[in-house]
Amino acid sequence: MVNHSAIAGVAGVVMMVAAAGSSPAMAQGACPAGCDGATNWTGFWLGAGFGGNAGMIEHDYVVTDDATGNYVNSGNDSYRGASGFIGTVGLGYDWHVRDRFVLGAFTDFDFGTSEHKESDRWGIGGGSYKTAGWKMEQNSTWSIGARIGLLTSNTSMFYGLIGYARTDMDVSVFTEIDGVSIPGRPVSKNIDFSGLVLGAGLEHNLGNGFFLKGEYRYTNYGSESFGPVMELDNAGNPLSPSRSETDTFDLDSHSVRLTLAYKFGRSPEVVEEVSYKDIPPAPSYTRPYK
Repeated sequence: MVNHSAIAGVAGVVMMVAAAGSSPAMAQGACPAGCDGATNWTGFWLGAGFGGNAGMIEHDYVVTDDATGNYVNSGNDSYRGASGFIGTVGLGYDWHVRDRFVLGAFTDFDFGTSEHKESDRWGIGGGSYKTAGWKMEQNSTWSIGARIGLLTSNTSMFYGLIGYARTDMDVSVFTEIDGVSIPGRPVSKNIDFSGLVLGAGLEHNLGNGFFLKGEYRYTNYGSESFGPVMELDNAGNPLSPSRSETDTFDLDSHSVRLTLAYKFGRSPEVVEEVSYKDIPPAPSYTRPYK
């Protein structure tokens, strides 16, 4: 499910950039004092950082009769969340266009795990309990995309990004009696989810070629299916008549990250920050004319 607030946030960034490009100061190609080579953001960069990831999964299942293919029953779990820490490494290239715009391309790799799990437990007599459910473990994610930035000063940039991401998930369904798996369970499979990435961030030039950026990303990975998996009785034998379950998972992800990047070819000096609000206004052209 697409997060409309995330899309609206990125659209707002693009609108801000467009509005800034039509300002009188930009029409002059103005640049405040101190805007020298060290403020040129063009170049390749390498970065590494850390952050947190929160995933939301919606689970649907359908059970069918194996002999006839007829519907037996179905169900739905509301969104289930899980979170975890991530590490990230990335590289990219930025183009500093005109005075206040930066265009860039990037790719990065996130590592770390977060686990999603849902189960039901009920009594089966004799003081024993049966537990059945599913589990997903997110292992690693890689992304590729583009960004557009607006310089708010000669050392700071606010940007929006859009891209594509692919994440690796270990998925399993399990059935247990008093905490012990029945024969034939769990059934596991590795599934790759992929989808659209939207985000926004703030980047600051620390000097000596180093840049620090904080960033939020929303990823809609869409849906993937698992199964069909044959249902078993308490001894691990197929039910009679036999029937199978197909599970579908819909995955969304929210992440925040702090990254330190090194941009090659930068000036060694630490540049004093100069706000673009300090740019003198353009001359007024408002007057009667013949």
